[in-house]
Amino acid sequence: MENKEKYTSDLYIIKHFLKLAHGISKTYIPTLFFSSLFAAAVPFLNIIMPKYIIDELLGARRIKVLIMLVLLTVLGNGVLNLINRVLDKKCNIKNEEVVAGFDLLIGKKVMDLDFENIEDPEILNLKERALFPIRNQGAIWQLTYNISKGLTEILKIIGLIGVILTLDWIIIALIILIVLLSSFMYKKSQRLQHKFFDSLIPLNREFGYYINTINDFSAGKDIRLYNVAPLFVKKLDEFNINSTNVFIKMFSKLGVYEGLNEIVLQLQMVIVYGYITYKVLINSIGIGDFTMYTNAAINFSKSISNLFGSYVTIRQMCRYLQAFMEFENIESKHTKEGKKIGNLEKVNIEFKNVSFKYPRSKEFTLKNVSIKINEGEKLSVVGLNGAGKTTFIKLLARLYDPTEGEILLNGVNINEYDYDEYMKLLSVVFQDFKLMSFSIKENIALNDFNKVKDEEIEEVLIKSGFGKDLEKLPKGINTPVYKNFDEGGIEFSGGQAQKLAIARAVYKNAPIVILDEPTAALDPKAEYEIYSKFNELIGKKTTIYISHRLSSCRFCDNIAVFQKGKLIQYGTHDELVKDKGNEYETMYSAQAQYYV
Repeated sequence: MENKEKYTSDLYIIKHFLKLAHGISKTYIPTLFFSSLFAAAVPFLNIIMPKYIIDELLGARRIKVLIMLVLLTVLGNGVLNLINRVLDKKCNIKNEEVVAGFDLLIGKKVMDLDFENIEDPEILNLKERALFPIRNQGAIWQLTYNISKGLTEILKIIGLIGVILTLDWIIIALIILIVLLSSFMYKKSQRLQHKFFDSLIPLNREFGYYINTINDFSAGKDIRLYNVAPLFVKKLDEFNINSTNVFIKMFSKLGVYEGLNEIVLQLQMVIVYGYITYKVLINSIGIGDFTMYTNAAINFSKSISNLFGSYVTIRQMCRYLQAFMEFENIESKHTKEGKKIGNLEKVNIEFKNVSFKYPRSKEFTLKNVSIKINEGEKLSVVGLNGAGKTTFIKLLARLYDPTEGEILLNGVNINEYDYDEYMKLLSVVFQDFKLMSFSIKENIALNDFNKVKDEEIEEVLIKSGFGKDLEKLPKGINTPVYKNFDEGGIEFSGGQAQKLAIARAVYKNAPIVILDEPTAALDPKAEYEIYSKFNELIGKKTTIYISHRLSSCRFCDNIAVFQKGKLIQYGTHDELVKDKGNEYETMYSAQAQYYV
């Protein structure tokens, strides 16, 4: 029953991936089929025609007949080889198209994952197990190639059985018996490889991190200033030693199976040649027949062996691709349709007894937080580093769900709303915001870059304080950000990058705007200037400022003070600053020189 379920599972996986491949390229599977058909025809020409040529040479020796037989053999091979080459090239092109299509599917899935899954080590390991065989072992190509190859071998086997049966069925039985023994050992070796490749998954994640960090230009300064290169070399050396040890163990064990397999195959050759030679010696068959039957027997043996090899490889690829299907089937909460929000301008938010702890963590990062944010309100959320401020915003942005309690928008739990529509409510600039290696225009407008007028982008950039910088750029808003793909790209300073990130938030024109310490690297006065400018830009929108400094507090309606995950104070600046000895007054006194 277990085997039956496994075969059914394999068939389901094969069907699923062929369906995906067909969706990417409609002509991929038909091309594989015709390639298999013509590839199967070649051996028969070279098995049957030499028999007739040898029989003619040993018999009547008719020149015209010999010329005709040789021409048929040569021309037949030429035509079939030409067709096979054309089909092989088409298969290679289609395969590249399909592999690229799967890369796109993978990319979409990764971007579609819930944010909490991106930070989950178990999900990251599953992602690595899902992607590694596709990108590093060509699992999709291996699966489709071996299905095509298996079909070719089946067609060959059917024809070769017809040829060999004209001699004796015993040859077929002997070959199948020996090939089954050989395939058993091959299957053992494949299982061994699968086990060893699984042990490489965490090592490959580690290696990927090192290489990505080394190639990340943003890490370049720290690597050089702190002389980190020797540490990376040491880590990579350790990786090489560990991965080499895995391969040494694997190939040592594989060598035993491969040696036994070679002995079995040579034994098969002795039996086949011995039996057919015996038939010639007793005058049961002629020399031409000897050539045909030995070629047929050898090709039959190869085809049976190749078929079992393809079968084992297909099953191995199915095991690898099970991880992909598991990864593919991770449900994303925000793909489900939800309620429509209606009037996006009217937004009232309420946190009701919200507590939160990160996945696989025992400690709560937020504890029983209750707060209301009314339409058009400007709220400053302050507290020392680690107080829970950013987590507060991540929950509001639906990057995580509360562990306890609920967050309401206009009296409805935010998780009941359609995710995409809810995202239209928010413009967020996080502390660790990212600009992408696109043009400035694409970074600001994102999906709207083909629709928006250049003047609109330029206006937003000027309002965000980037106007003077823009004037210095020959390509203007079409200037590439970073040099990843264009030598003319610009590596913007921290302050310039912050202005671009703010411009992106302003351009989105969402009813709720959030700044989560994007200016933390600046001095308090520079931060205050940016916050003041931003406050003018966003007008009467609902705005939340997050900071461990108090730059935004003077022009905010209310201030929420967080400490160790708890909301410990709430009120206006004037109210809180009078509360002597408490957290806000202490923080303000320490920083007052910058704002007074």
